[in-house]
Amino acid sequence: MSRLPAVLCAALLAALALGAAVLQRPQPPASARLTGWPLTAHMPGFGADGELGPSEIEDLTEYVIALNGAPHDGAAAARAVPLFQTHCAVCHGLGGEGSDLLGTPDLTRGQFRDIRTPEDIRQQIWRGTDGRGPVRETRARSPAG
Repeated sequence: MSRLPAVLCAALLAALALGAAVLQRPQPPASARLTGWPLTAHMPGFGADGELGPSEIEDLTEYVIALNGAPHDGAAAARAVPLFQTHCAVCHGLGGEGSDLLGTPDLTRGQFRDIRTPEDIRQQIWRGTDGRGPVRETRARSPAG
């Protein structure tokens, strides 16, 4: 007699138990969360960590602005497509739609907290976040330094 039905049933029960545990996990206090999604996210500081250079971050800034439908530099946004796919899409999605599960904002709808200008976006990409919201205050480095 095959064990396959028993194995499948056990796997299903384990998946259901894991899903229930995730749903019952306590949420961080509102002061520690980004508005609009349930979990906190840690975004690396692509410039501060040396992952990307100033011109690449400038192009990504234009791409994020383009995702919002705002006026942007089309050539810079086009150059940023492979950068976004490589460095950003794993969390923000290929189309920038974000993920409630990961706690990442929807870049197409401008779900940002305290981000209002292109410079704010640029600094967000340069410095990243620590899970409490935009731009890490603990890092004093800037694109020039």
